[in-house]
Amino acid sequence: MGRSEIRDLKFGQYASKYQSPNLQSPVTSYQLPITKPTRSLRLMIVLAAIAYFGSGCGATVTPPPPVFLKVAGSTSVEPLFTLLSDAYSREYPHVSFDIEGGGSGLGQAMVESGEADIGMVSWPPSNLNSQFRLAPIGRDGVAIIVHPDNEISGLSMIDLRRIFSGEILEWQAVGSAGRSIQVVSREDGSGTRAAFETMVMADEAVTSTAIVLPNGQAVIDFVTDNPTAIGYVSSALIDRRVRTVPVEGVLPTLESLDAYPLGRDLALIVPEPGSAEIDRLLKFIASPAGRQIVSQRWGLSR
Repeated sequence: MGRSEIRDLKFGQYASKYQSPNLQSPVTSYQLPITKPTRSLRLMIVLAAIAYFGSGCGATVTPPPPVFLKVAGSTSVEPLFTLLSDAYSREYPHVSFDIEGGGSGLGQAMVESGEADIGMVSWPPSNLNSQFRLAPIGRDGVAIIVHPDNEISGLSMIDLRRIFSGEILEWQAVGSAGRSIQVVSREDGSGTRAAFETMVMADEAVTSTAIVLPNGQAVIDFVTDNPTAIGYVSSALIDRRVRTVPVEGVLPTLESLDAYPLGRDLALIVPEPGSAEIDRLLKFIASPAGRQIVSQRWGLSR
């Protein structure tokens, strides 16, 4: 049997192998050793990755262009939309709003003429241009308010119509102290006035002796200072200076708006189709974050 000497590459020594003439020659395999990267090499790799990805892979990030939205209309919707727009601008800082009251009629006129991007209305207009649509954002009630000293326990829809038309002139006729009633109403173009007259007055006009005021806060201020006064405002505006009167036995609380006889939707007038920014704003309002803001003082849209 022959003998061959094969050099062992791993240990650098000669190894004797016996080779049979009937067998193939043995094969000695060799595997290169795996060298672990040093600490300095690992550090260099990490720093290179941070530099590459931290620079945005070399791309320049361009901020979105500024967007300015003019909003006008209902003074009842204005407090709600202000809260929603503030939250929206915090999430999208490139968007800013200029919000103006003036009444639902003004909001409709300005958005249809192109003077505003969005109109705010507290009662749906009967003659809305077909190029626009209503987007509900919340609900409230038209609350009936009196001075805190007024002892009236409640009024029916018929009572309200008779009082505001001037048919009933004394509080004693509806169960309160016997003094003359001072009716307080809103200005022409007010969505709250349109809602009240549609739901309460039907075809009858409000008495000509009514005090007409420009917004809900002015109505609250007047009723606060006049014990014989009665007026109507958005339920979200009520404070402790006045007392809310139940209508048909129901108060306009958040829990009872669906049952309250003078409940209504608050909405925005927007172009149809709308811009990308307005569509994104409406999606934000309908999102959980937007609905959480609405639910603080207003009812959610149905």
